[in-house]
Amino acid sequence: QHHKASIAGGILVLIIGWLAVGSLLGAGDSWANPPVVAFVGLLMMSVTRCVRFSEARNSVDIQLLLTIACALGIGEAMQASGAAQRLAESASGLVSSPFLMLIAVYVFTMILTEMVSNNAVAAIMIPIAISIAVSSGTSPRPFIMAVALAASLAFVTPIGYQTNLMVMGPGGYRPGDYVKCGLPLSIAVATTAIIGLKLVYQL
Repeated sequence: QHHKASIAGGILVLIIGWLAVGSLLGAGDSWANPPVVAFVGLLMMSVTRCVRFSEARNSVDIQLLLTIACALGIGEAMQASGAAQRLAESASGLVSSPFLMLIAVYVFTMILTEMVSNNAVAAIMIPIAISIAVSSGTSPRPFIMAVALAASLAFVTPIGYQTNLMVMGPGGYRPGDYVKCGLPLSIAVATTAIIGLKLVYQL
């Protein structure tokens, strides 16, 4: 309802303020829990007739919800079974040069984060990266930075990062679209990041 844009804008500002205050007060697990705030925002939009309930219901993308559910299931299975950590350790132990180790850590983190949530990948890979750096007598900082960058810069699959999923439904994208556009971007970003880390940390 375009004539109620000012009301909708006010609700948006209220929700953002609510989340910000809750974050500052450390109340993210109670009254400022993001899902709770989002649900209240939805109710306010419906009560003020900014959006009809039927419109909200019809805008739900079932394919997107199934994709998210499957991604969470796969990620949880890989973590619980130890498969993700075993794969990471195996891939990282194939090389001996510190620079080649850095490349291996970055590339494997980048591949893994396309299948598992980036937070889970970072939690798995950072201890491994630190142990690799310590065992080779290298500073762990470039390895930690490599994991942080690779785990956050996922463009090849819709489940690689939350924002990829957010635009999938509204944009009408398919998984193949992410590969076509995201793979060259991932290669370019990885090359830039690895060269940058080598120059900054003198590997």
